Amino acid sequence: MTEITAEIIEAIDNAETVLVCGHIRPDGDCIGSASAMKRLCEKLGKKADAVCDAEPPAAFGFLPQYEEFGKLRYEKYDLFIAVDCANEARLGVYRAQLQAAKNSINIDHHPTNGKYCKINHIDPDACSTCYILFKLFSAESIMDRDIATMLYTGLSTDTGHFMHSNTTSAVFNAAAEMCDMGVDIAYVNHEIYCNKSFERIKLTARALEAIRLYAEGRIALMTVMQSDLADTGCKAEDTEGLIDNASAVTGVKLAIAMCEQPGGYFRVSLRSVCADVAAVAERFGGGGHRLAAGCIIQGNRYDVADKLLAACAAALGVEN
Repeated sequence: MTEITAEIIEAIDNAETVLVCGHIRPDGDCIGSASAMKRLCEKLGKKADAVCDAEPPAAFGFLPQYEEFGKLRYEKYDLFIAVDCANEARLGVYRAQLQAAKNSINIDHHPTNGKYCKINHIDPDACSTCYILFKLFSAESIMDRDIATMLYTGLSTDTGHFMHSNTTSAVFNAAAEMCDMGVDIAYVNHEIYCNKSFERIKLTARALEAIRLYAEGRIALMTVMQSDLADTGCKAEDTEGLIDNASAVTGVKLAIAMCEQPGGYFRVSLRSVCADVAAVAERFGGGGHRLAAGCIIQGNRYDVADKLLAACAAALGVEN
């Protein structure tokens, strides 16, 4: 048992109730790591809940104990565990629970993490928070098939199904160990990547039509408006992953996805194969990883697009 694993388990042992919290706008790594941490705590004999400030995406409804996610069953929590969450603001309404807890743990892989808990385990070189949890607990007897399934989900989604540059031999070895623990790889992969509603397919078609190329084809911009969601019967969560279609265009080095939010805001996702998009996102109050980042910008869609295109062209060192 490593020193940090022992410290985390000791903190859990000293608590009666534990609240595990992921970030707003949860993705696979967020849902997977929060769900796995909850089950780990339960196997250590604790009363635990897992939440995030949003409805858990229906796309992850196949995960074990999914129906329990987002439910607060206890009046207070002795221990607060933040997973995959770079700063307190991204905890949303559950920030108050962090402040009220006697003890707190922060487990994350974002290089911009503010280390806002009493115990902080941040590994910016890790491909995902689920990978960190696997490394922390894989040698312990508390791991089981359900936990491995939750962790595999985050491992797969945060590496782009093992296509991103954060995929290493160690990541493949971890996936192999999870498979040996009983994870049904074919089933999980199908649920994540192939099980799409007809409404989501219609939204994808609209998003594809909306792609525009700039900087001589090096930058792809995709815009999804509230009207697109309404016309196709989709929710905001259905825009997750659409940016991958823009990134896939031949010659594109940097992709931008602008998704309109109520109130005149745009949620922006940035992906690149070579440029530091985290630095671009930070200019607009966001953050993330070097090749995958995001932010929220208020304004007219055309003004927001102009600002982003200028910043992204500068990051690539090309003319907009």
